[in-house]
Amino acid sequence: MTNSFFDSENNSALVDPKSLETLELRISQILDKLKILQDEKLELQKQVATLQTRYNEAAAKADELSRECESLKHNQRDVKQEELIRSKIAALLTKLEGA
Repeated sequence: MTNSFFDSENNSALVDPKSLETLELRISQILDKLKILQDEKLELQKQVATLQTRYNEAAAKADELSRECESLKHNQRDVKQEELIRSKIAALLTKLEGA
């Protein structure tokens, strides 16, 4: 089965110069749009790389701050513990004074 559009004998009679110009114009427009889209893609890839770097830096800083916060919590004074120690020392001093 042959397609008459691609058949070389019938093709010359069917080709309209106006339709070829239209086709050429459409292809040119598509190529222009393709170039624009490729440029936009490149710009977006740069933005993604920048944002990824910023994200990694922020994540590292968040980890550092979390470790610092945990360290500060660990070193924080425990008022109840201090009061317990004071009361035991006071009890020991009272025993020592009584002896």
